[in-house]
Amino acid sequence: MNKQRARTIDEKEYRKEQLKKAALQLFAQNGFRNTTVAMITQKANLSPAAFYLYFKNKVTIYRTLNKDGINILEGLLCQALEKHKSCAATLLALARAYYSFFKDYRDYFYITEILHLGNDEFFYDATMVKELEERTIQLLQIVTDVIKEGIKKNEFKKVNPFKTAVSLWGMIDGVLILEIKKSTGFTGFHVEALINQMMELVLKGLVRAKR
Repeated sequence: MNKQRARTIDEKEYRKEQLKKAALQLFAQNGFRNTTVAMITQKANLSPAAFYLYFKNKVTIYRTLNKDGINILEGLLCQALEKHKSCAATLLALARAYYSFFKDYRDYFYITEILHLGNDEFFYDATMVKELEERTIQLLQIVTDVIKEGIKKNEFKKVNPFKTAVSLWGMIDGVLILEIKKSTGFTGFHVEALINQMMELVLKGLVRAKR
C-alpha cells in the first residue's frame, strides 16, 4: 500500500470517527429525537454529504455506536473474569465492571440502554432489535457461565443460571437508572455503595452455607 493510499484511508477513518464522536455527544445531550444529521456534521466540522458516505441515516450511526458500546462493555466484563478465589468474587467483579462502564463510558451506557429512543423509534428497526438482543444474550451468558460454575463447584445453590443472571443484571440496571434520575442523592448513599450492598444481599441468597 503506497503512502498516498494509506493517507486517504486514514483520513476516511478519521472522518468517520469524528462523526461518531459528534453523534455520541449530541445523543447524550439532546436525545435521539432532537439530534439531526445536520447537527452531527456541524459538530464534526464536516459537510452533510460526508455523513452519507459512511452512514445511511441517523439510525445507522446510532446502531454503530450501540455496537461500539457493547464491545467496550464486553471487554470490561472479560477483564473482570480474571482469576478470583471464588465464583462469588467473580460475580462481584462483574458487577463492578458494569458500574465502571456506567461511570467511565456514560454516553455509551445511554446508547446501549436505548435511553434516548422511544419505542416507536427503536422497534421499527427490526435489524437493530435483533442485533441488540443477540449481543445482550452474549453478555448475559458471561454472567450465566459464572453462576453455572458456582453451582458445579457446589459454591452456589441450585438455581436457574440464566434467570438469575437476568435478575442480577436487572437489579444493577435499576440502581443505575435511579442514579441517572438523580434519585439516589437524597438517601446519602453513593451509587457504588448501593451496588455493593445489593451484591452482598444477592450473594447471601446464592452462596451455600458452609457446614
